Amino acid sequence: MLLVVLLAAITLGRLLALRYSVTDLQVDEAQYWDWSQHFAFGYFSKPPLIAWTIAAANAVCGTGVACVRAPSPLFYFGTSLLIYATGRALYGPRIGFWAALGFALAPGVAFSAAILSTDVLLLFFWALSLYAFVRLRAGGGYRWSLLLGLGIGFGLLAKYAMAYFIGCALIAALIDPLSRAVIRSGRFWLAVAIGLLLLSPNIVWNLNNGLVTLRHTNENISGDGLRISLGNAIGFLAAQFGIIGPFLMGGAFAAAIAAWRKGLPGEDRMLLAFALPVILVVTIASVLTITNANWAASGLVATALVGTSFLIRSDRFRLVQAGLAIGIVAQLVLFVGNAVADRVTLPLLKHGDIYKQVLGWSRLGDAVRAETKTSGASMVVALSRADAAALVYNLRDDPLVVTVWPDDPGPDNQFELTRSLLDHAPTGPALLVAGCAEPARLARFFGEVEDKGRLTVASGPSSSRQYHLFRLDRPIAPLAPVPLCGDDTD
Repeated sequence: MLLVVLLAAITLGRLLALRYSVTDLQVDEAQYWDWSQHFAFGYFSKPPLIAWTIAAANAVCGTGVACVRAPSPLFYFGTSLLIYATGRALYGPRIGFWAALGFALAPGVAFSAAILSTDVLLLFFWALSLYAFVRLRAGGGYRWSLLLGLGIGFGLLAKYAMAYFIGCALIAALIDPLSRAVIRSGRFWLAVAIGLLLLSPNIVWNLNNGLVTLRHTNENISGDGLRISLGNAIGFLAAQFGIIGPFLMGGAFAAAIAAWRKGLPGEDRMLLAFALPVILVVTIASVLTITNANWAASGLVATALVGTSFLIRSDRFRLVQAGLAIGIVAQLVLFVGNAVADRVTLPLLKHGDIYKQVLGWSRLGDAVRAETKTSGASMVVALSRADAAALVYNLRDDPLVVTVWPDDPGPDNQFELTRSLLDHAPTGPALLVAGCAEPARLARFFGEVEDKGRLTVASGPSSSRQYHLFRLDRPIAPLAPVPLCGDDTD
């Protein structure tokens, strides 16, 4: 009961903080919101669950920024309870309690609870699947297979990284006899079959759309090609300590070393199989290409459990408490920082406006709205994914059509797939919002090209985004992909 009260208080605080945050939706969040307005079983770069989640939230509380992000604290509440349930089943209520609280207050979770990303959903369904696996490991029946299947299936609909879970389960079978019994039984493979059945509509959607999501995922993984760098791997590994907290991650690595030297209980070995392989795989990938710190997020559920367990059993409970203290401080800093984000700058950093990615987008929408009224434009044309996402969301209540002018045959993102100017030619004046553009190139397609001047949009106390606006009218040639702005990227 105490844990539920504490987690509820943390969740309520996070929901209230969303209400008073001055940040805008970041580019990905605004893009997901656009997806949520058009139900589908798949989207360009991600499976569909995040769009469905936002649509459900909007049906309850509207389309404001706080409402779009509201599912995040709620899902983390559920994830923390599942971690408690798993810890209690494996070690008892004390370790379950502190592991759940440690995860809920981890610095990375405190940060992630203020935005909505696919990782939020992935972690919940990973935790659900891990709990079901633990119950199967303890001899549970087919109802736990059903729960595991639901966890795997909805996890895959959140993010394809859920597939790591199956690999981790196979590794657990190699080092833990009870896990091996689960894998050898039909109960586990029934769960996998249920999961794939739930994913099947997304598979069909991909097949009907040229496997676009899988191709995009592969491009993300391959990045800019092979770049050997130990520094990238060290940076990625250091980020994991920052996300879950230095003591819980340190406890997990200490448990791994202890398992190598003198052995550990089967529960620890099983959890290590669901934690370290994911981190290890992405760390190795970091040596070869550029990776993001969140790519190993799924391993952090088991990390919190095994790290907490090892520290408490090793009489290092003070380190657990120290980790909580760090998390509380990080959470309070984020509460305040998000409320005054438009005034925050760190002058000692090269790019001191640390909130730049979530500021200025609503101002862009306001400025473009005003210009469309002056110009009589009924359509807004963007060149980049970022600008299109911001304009679609921030002009959502206006009778304006937002399109994207692709620079190659593509498509390179969801907007070019569904909002391409080539498929939605303007029937009246249109306003082009570009980072740069050459009037001569525009004149190839429009009889009237009016330069409306430059637009500067503040994205922090010392940073801004620069745009050039053009009023386009009287099309004179079929529209085609053209690189109107050489440095305008997604």
